Amino acid sequence: MLRFGIALLTLLYLLPLNAHQHPELEWCLDDHPYWHFYPDDGGPYGPTVDLMHTIAEHADIKIRVSPNTPFSRCLHQMKQGQTDLMASLNYSDERARYMHFIPYDEAKPEVIYLLRESADISNWESLTQQRIAVVEDYVYTQELESMLDENALTLIKAATLDDAFAMLLLGKADAMIGPAQSTINVIQHNPRFHQRFKRASYEFQFTHNRSVNLTLSKKSPHQHLLAKLQQAVQQLVESGEVQRFRVDLDAVE
Repeated sequence: MLRFGIALLTLLYLLPLNAHQHPELEWCLDDHPYWHFYPDDGGPYGPTVDLMHTIAEHADIKIRVSPNTPFSRCLHQMKQGQTDLMASLNYSDERARYMHFIPYDEAKPEVIYLLRESADISNWESLTQQRIAVVEDYVYTQELESMLDENALTLIKAATLDDAFAMLLLGKADAMIGPAQSTINVIQHNPRFHQRFKRASYEFQFTHNRSVNLTLSKKSPHQHLLAKLQQAVQQLVESGEVQRFRVDLDAVE
């Protein structure tokens, strides 16, 4: 009887230890075609999902995927410590107040879209004369945000990229500035937008590169795993393996 009691106590002692060896973190995400698809009738899939599973394997942790959650709500939950991780995020000082940033790729400069029948924009001076739709919750390159603010341009804020493109169609804006990959995704997935827009020939030239990041909430109960996550991501970057999870822009445009 004594042996049984000792064995039971040993088992109860080891259970939380084993659970701690493989902690489970929640990853908050939405449906973001080409990067990660989140269908109504199944779990998420795509390059970002594969990347997150690879990071989890290297960091020796488990990842629990959230329900399909709007991007802005994920940000709110990260701020409140109600979820642990987000991926594919741009850095901002405001976000850095409640997230740890772990860079794993280089972000591409934003692009300008116009109606297909509109005159091209080939220089900055032409752009400054336009009503420009921008996405309210998107974090633009800091250099671009400074350029837009300093020149007091006419900016029209849209809640989403879909709304920004709709403003172009309805004549409420003359141009739209958005992230390179996501603009392609929106056009591809909305039949109303097919063959309606073109990319301006003017391209932004920035002096500083910007990273794409994995983030950990600063209110997450798993703060002690930050170093492991950083090490796992750094190993993937240095080995070049992270490049397997990039989306080929030309293939989907």
